[in-house]
Amino acid sequence: MSKRLLIIFLCLVCGLQSVRGQKYSKKRILKDLNELPGFEQAFVGFMLVDPKNGKTIASQFEDKYMTPASNTKLFTLYAGIHFLGNRIPALQYIIKDDSLIFWGTGNPLFLHPEYNDTTALHFLKSRTEHLYYWPRPMEDDRFGPGWGWDDFNGYYSAEKSIFPIYGNSVTAYLNKEKKTIDVSPSYFKPNFKLKIDSIFRLRSYTQREEFENQYEYAFPSNHDFDIVDYSAVDTLTRPFHYSTNLFTALLSDTINKEITLVGKPENFELAQTLYISISDTLYKYMLQESDNLFAEQILLMASGLEKDTLSTEDIIQKTKTSLFKNQQDELVWEDGSGLSRYNMFTPRTITDLLLNLHKELGEDRLFELLPAGGISGTLKDWYAGENETYVYAKSGSLRNNYALSGYLKTRKGEMLIFSFIINHYKHSTDKVRKSIEVVLQKIRAWH
Repeated sequence: MSKRLLIIFLCLVCGLQSVRGQKYSKKRILKDLNELPGFEQAFVGFMLVDPKNGKTIASQFEDKYMTPASNTKLFTLYAGIHFLGNRIPALQYIIKDDSLIFWGTGNPLFLHPEYNDTTALHFLKSRTEHLYYWPRPMEDDRFGPGWGWDDFNGYYSAEKSIFPIYGNSVTAYLNKEKKTIDVSPSYFKPNFKLKIDSIFRLRSYTQREEFENQYEYAFPSNHDFDIVDYSAVDTLTRPFHYSTNLFTALLSDTINKEITLVGKPENFELAQTLYISISDTLYKYMLQESDNLFAEQILLMASGLEKDTLSTEDIIQKTKTSLFKNQQDELVWEDGSGLSRYNMFTPRTITDLLLNLHKELGEDRLFELLPAGGISGTLKDWYAGENETYVYAKSGSLRNNYALSGYLKTRKGEMLIFSFIINHYKHSTDKVRKSIEVVLQKIRAWH
C-alpha cells in the first residue's frame, strides 16, 4: 500500500471512530444516569424504547417499583378515555310531576374558575319544576389514601366530592382601585378576615382552619410594618371544606332558586343524563396544569356509570383487570392524581402505557393533550428545543421525588418513548431536571 493510500485509509478509520464516539450508547447513558448532578445518591429508574419495534434502547431499574407522583395521571387518562369516552356526564336527574330531582356525577367543570362549563347551570336555571338535590353516596374520603395530612390549605389539594362547584376552591384577589380584597365566589367574602402581617413577608398569604371556611388573608407590609405593600399582594386560590349543605347553599345563591335535600329517588336506574362534549378540555387541563381535582374526579365519574355509589377504589380495580390484565408488573395504584405516596409503578409499566396511548389516540391528539417542552403546562420552562419542540411528556413531583415520562423526537425525525423516575434525591428538583435535560438532549442528537 502506498503512503498516500495509507493516509487516506487511516483518515477514514479515524472518521468512522469519531462518528461512533459521538453516538450516545447504552453504556454512556447509564454512566450519565449515575454521575450527573442530582443523580449521584438518588434511585434513578429509566427506560428508553423504540416504539417501531418495541425494543429497549437503554434501561436502569426498569422493573423496580418507584414513586411516580403525577405520572399517575397518565393511567387516569387511559381509564377516562376507555370508560367515559368523548362525553362527560354533567349531572343526572328524574322528573316527577312538578319536581326535578338531580344529583352529581363527579363532574369537576361545573362553574370552574378556569374551565367554566355552564351546561348544567343553564339547565337548572331554566327549569320550572321545584328543585330537589339527592347527595349521592361516595365511598371516598375528601382526600385520597396516602395524601399529606397537612396539605388541606394547598391550592393543589381541593377536596374530592360528588358534585364539585367552583373547583371546590375560593379565590381572593386585589381590587386595585379600592385597594381591598375581592373574593370569588362572592358568597365567601364575609368569611375573609384581613390583616397586615406583623412579621415582614415578601408576599401576601391566606390560611384557614382545616374544617372551617373562615379565612385569614394577610397583606404584606413594608418596613414601616403598618403600611400595605400592594405590589406584593397576589391572587390566591385555596380549597374550601366541602359539605352537602355548603354545595346547596352555593348553588342556590348562584341560580337564585331554592334547593331542597331529598333521599334516593325511586327508579334511580331510569335517570336521564345531561352530557357535555368537551372531554379533551378536561384531559388537557389535567395533564398540562397537573390539576389534581380533575384527575380524582375523572375516576369518580367513571366509577358512577354503572352504580349509584362513586368509588375510586372500584374503578381502579376495574381498570386493572380490564385494561392491564397482561401487565408484567402489577399496578400499585391508589388515587387518580399521584398525590398518594402509596402509588408505585415501574418505568417499564409506564413505557408500555405510553406505547398504548400512542397507538390508540394517535400522535396529533396525544401531543395536543400533553405538556410540550418549552411551550406549555408544567414543561413551559423546561426541555425546550432550539427551533422545534422535541419533548411531549408528563412530569410529576413530590418532595425528593421527580418523574418525567413521554415522547422524544430525535433530530432524525424518529419518535422514542422514555420514562424517568428519580426517587429519594437530596438536591433541588431543578438540579434533577437539568440533568434529565442533558440526557434527553444527547438522545435527541445521537439517536
